[in-house]
Amino acid sequence: MEVANCPHAQKQNLQASGRKVNSGSQKDLWLVVRDGSLNDVESALASLKKSGGNINLRNTFGLTPLHLAAWRNHIPIVRRLLAAGADPDARDGESGWSSLHRALHFGHLAVASILLQHGASITLEDSKSRIPVDLLSGNVFQVFGNEHDSVATEVFSWGSGANYQLGTGNAHIQKLPCKVDSLNGSIIKLLSAAKFHSVALTDLGEVYTWGFGRGGRLGHPDFDIHSGQAAVITPRQVTSGLGSRRVMAIAAAKHHTVIATQGGEVFTWGSNRGKTCR
Repeated sequence: MEVANCPHAQKQNLQASGRKVNSGSQKDLWLVVRDGSLNDVESALASLKKSGGNINLRNTFGLTPLHLAAWRNHIPIVRRLLAAGADPDARDGESGWSSLHRALHFGHLAVASILLQHGASITLEDSKSRIPVDLLSGNVFQVFGNEHDSVATEVFSWGSGANYQLGTGNAHIQKLPCKVDSLNGSIIKLLSAAKFHSVALTDLGEVYTWGFGRGGRLGHPDFDIHSGQAAVITPRQVTSGLGSRRVMAIAAAKHHTVIATQGGEVFTWGSNRGKTCR
């Protein structure tokens, strides 16, 4: 999804829409939100209220003021717009993204937290049937200190647990970060999350997976897991097939998992849909 970011072009379009007022205290709400001035936003909201305008109206790009504030990561303005009645679940005119979709796509987690506190839906689907957290799914890399550190790390998850991918045992909506307690005090070096499962890598090269294992995406041999009859709701170490190999990289995809070892070997498991596991 792309949004025009040329200030001159956007200003020209806003003026052409007939909503821009060039004099006095009245200012176009989209323009002042984009510029990030809370005082100007207050002025524009006062004018909007006086004229009986709709704070959830979309501009020529299909965006509400809240969409724009979430995209720009203007945290005080996001709070102010929500307080003024902005709908956190209003969808844009292009991809059907809510403000939460937009915040998570751009990695604006503080904005996402505020939206959730104001009732934003975490299960609202866009035009491609993606919920907000789907736009955040992907590799999350963080090195905790250097190779000599021996302090255990903490992992937190939140969002929809419908596919048991949170690792906390919660199969419902987790709106706020919740600690994943089942990693046995391991030092986690790498995490990867997908729609149906999550994968963690420790500093010792151990791999843990959890989630909905139908098709074999979790790497556990149990029939009831890879047949979809049972799920792994908390992290479980993958041991089958790896032997004593030390894993250095992981990646979770929708239907399969890929890992690379210290010795340069690549292993895959899961569904071969699309011939991805070769």
